[in-house]
Amino acid sequence: MSSEKLQSAFQKFGVLLDNRFSKDVFTKEDSVRYTFFHAISSDLELIPSDIILESVHPNIEGAEIDMLIPEKTDCPELVFEFKYDVKRRSISPRPLKAGHLFADIFRLFLYKKEHRKSKCFLIYVTSLDQANYLSKEENRLDDFFNLLTGQTLQINSDYVNNHSNTFVNAASTYGIHECKILSCLNLDLASSHYVRIFEIQLI
Repeated sequence: MSSEKLQSAFQKFGVLLDNRFSKDVFTKEDSVRYTFFHAISSDLELIPSDIILESVHPNIEGAEIDMLIPEKTDCPELVFEFKYDVKRRSISPRPLKAGHLFADIFRLFLYKKEHRKSKCFLIYVTSLDQANYLSKEENRLDDFFNLLTGQTLQINSDYVNNHSNTFVNAASTYGIHECKILSCLNLDLASSHYVRIFEIQLI
């Protein structure tokens, strides 16, 4: 599998999401996942039995992997976590949501640390409220949320601890680790939605 095919699947996912939001179709995290499944299945020529959902995380007790595509002759193992942040009637504090996002990054890092050949990705979709929070200079997360496609950002304890206690406590759910993230997709979508795809890499 070439990186071009994977990038093509990411781009198709963005187009399909944009179409969904432009039509104001009611969307929850499962809808985001199913849209991604369709995009990656068509571009990577996968069938349903090629995809494992909610498998046990091998390094974190009680945790699961949202989506896993086992290694093939021409493709490394692919691991995906999904997060969809949207403002609904039950409102979590924005620093807490941001912290949980970084906890997911560290969940993927712990997997990658033990399975070095695997490629691990965070699929993040959000609406305007959280996007505004992540983009504000004073919240010190703009370099993360608006990381341009192809650019990398190093995450470590200094980076995490340079935020509010609420953020730090949520982000450190699985410990704070040093890793690098690569921006694979950075798109602004219809109806004030945003999609970001990050690959979690070892340093």
